[in-house]
Amino acid sequence: MSFFEKYLKGWQFRANRPTLETGSEIDVFVAETNGTSGRAYIGDTELVIDGAGPETVEKQVRVRVTEFDETTATGRGELLEIVGESSYSG
Repeated sequence: MSFFEKYLKGWQFRANRPTLETGSEIDVFVAETNGTSGRAYIGDTELVIDGAGPETVEKQVRVRVTEFDETTATGRGELLEIVGESSYSG
């Protein structure tokens, strides 16, 4: 094994379309809302968040994934709580 192969051993690239498992809880930033549900983007994956109103935009929230379609990289989740603020809001 060459030095280069040893150096890169275990490295992997992150997917730009990550998959989400139904029932899992994740923390995401809400990008936008229509008043009753918000949208978060994780790479090219889009997650619609039920219950994420205007007060959650640019906030970090915890979401429980309720459904996910790997083919289209889209899913739905339910808002559990606001857990943080964006460093860009202000």
